[in-house]
Amino acid sequence: MVHLRNYSAVASIQAEAGLPQSQSYHSMPTLQPLLSPGPTPQHLNGSYGYGLVSETSGRLTEPRNYAPRTSGQPIINSPPPKFGLEVTPLSTQNKYDPFFSPPNDRAVIPYLVSGGLASSTTQGSLVKAHTPVIQRSLELMTLTNTPSGYPIVEVAMDPSNFPFVDGPRQAKSQNFGVVKLKNIPFATKRSEIIAFLGRNSKILNDSEEPVHIIMERATSKTMDAYVEFHTLADAMKAAERHHQNSANGRISRLGDRPVEVELSSQANLMKDLFPVARGIFWDGSQPSFKPRNRATPWENFKGFISTEEMTMLIKHVEVPHRSPFSKECPQRPYECLISTLRKFPWYMTEYITINQRTAIYKATCELIRLLSRAIDKEDDVVNLNSQLFKRVITAAMNCHGFTSLMKDDFACMVDMTDVQALSFGQPRFANSWTHQYALVPKPGIRLDVVEWYIAVIREQTQRDVHARPLTDRTVLEEQAKHTSPYWGYFWAEVGYTQGPQFDSMTLAQCAHAELSAVERILSRALPRH
Repeated sequence: MVHLRNYSAVASIQAEAGLPQSQSYHSMPTLQPLLSPGPTPQHLNGSYGYGLVSETSGRLTEPRNYAPRTSGQPIINSPPPKFGLEVTPLSTQNKYDPFFSPPNDRAVIPYLVSGGLASSTTQGSLVKAHTPVIQRSLELMTLTNTPSGYPIVEVAMDPSNFPFVDGPRQAKSQNFGVVKLKNIPFATKRSEIIAFLGRNSKILNDSEEPVHIIMERATSKTMDAYVEFHTLADAMKAAERHHQNSANGRISRLGDRPVEVELSSQANLMKDLFPVARGIFWDGSQPSFKPRNRATPWENFKGFISTEEMTMLIKHVEVPHRSPFSKECPQRPYECLISTLRKFPWYMTEYITINQRTAIYKATCELIRLLSRAIDKEDDVVNLNSQLFKRVITAAMNCHGFTSLMKDDFACMVDMTDVQALSFGQPRFANSWTHQYALVPKPGIRLDVVEWYIAVIREQTQRDVHARPLTDRTVLEEQAKHTSPYWGYFWAEVGYTQGPQFDSMTLAQCAHAELSAVERILSRALPRH
């Protein structure tokens, strides 16, 4: 089992570096953006900015270095990784030539280091032996196969080539068949529910977390349980089988308690998972929003979860003797977190704020830390084990709502290898995606294509800053010392500043600001027709 690194050192490191220690900060005067905001990106669809927060005329706000490294390691302002933008034309050799090797378009990591030393021991041969060999993917070679080595901006912005997407919008609404188990014992385990329904009942795979035991977050009391099936017909068969058993005098039981099994729906599951979500009704797993009513403001929508709920989820683990239900069933808060991450409607980005996502992120970090400590101390080897730990980590890394930097924090907390992180869709140098609150790499995109675009953005924004007057350039360069240089001055182009306004931004507003900034930068960096 992997061990957690020094998580408690974050606050002191932030203070020493002069970085903010919370999500909300006092506002401060900032420079004007590099360019005035341009139009909506050409290839974006859907409305942005509609929802919890109205459009503001002021600058939107963010901390200078959001989501610090939870391992306790300080941020190192080393130069960004080198990436050659020189021309690499496609080979014109005969593909049937036995001595010709085509480019490896399936390479996961496009940078390979030649192994071994040359037979000669001269200084030149030693340098050559340790020089990294850049092997570009076929996609990148095709993209840059122009006389200048740069595609025109229309090609670069084409959806088939553009390597960034709005991460939370990649989540999809799923309408699986659902069965509800009522009157279950409060200490019921997930494995007992699966065994109760039977392995042949076509429940979703374990990796999809089909069992959702509802826990009241305020008291940690176990309520009912929902189980998801592949289809509605599968759920109907499971419910009907138990009804027939009851009719024949064989009452379904979990332990010594009779249990009711009934056909349910995604709407009921979502309603019980997110009880504080007012002003909506669930159409399957898709929320529909009621018109705002000024006469009864307490019934209006304010969020799918509250910060208090996430805080109480942590308290049930930190102080179990004050939560009798949690004390008897210590794994329940972790299972509640897994269900929350899996079923949260992240795709409704117009209605989710940065502050709400941060509350879920902080709860996830803290529960990972607490579970790791409990496993190390062997507090409860039956309920708090490595299997539960793996489920929590997998749910966090697969969550579409978290940024690449947030997921890098999770990976760092559990000493995840680079290969394991890549398997979860993480980019390389994810700890340098400091100001990307919505953008993530497009699933399936080649890593070197992502890094090529970032290199173009970095070099263009550096040229833009160097062209500014000395006073403005000096201020920007001083601010840049507090963050990673990997994306260049992308943060200045987006124009996030500090203050409560940033916390109230919706994820849709972040995506619009970042995609617009990328389009403006590429429009300046790349040629047109």
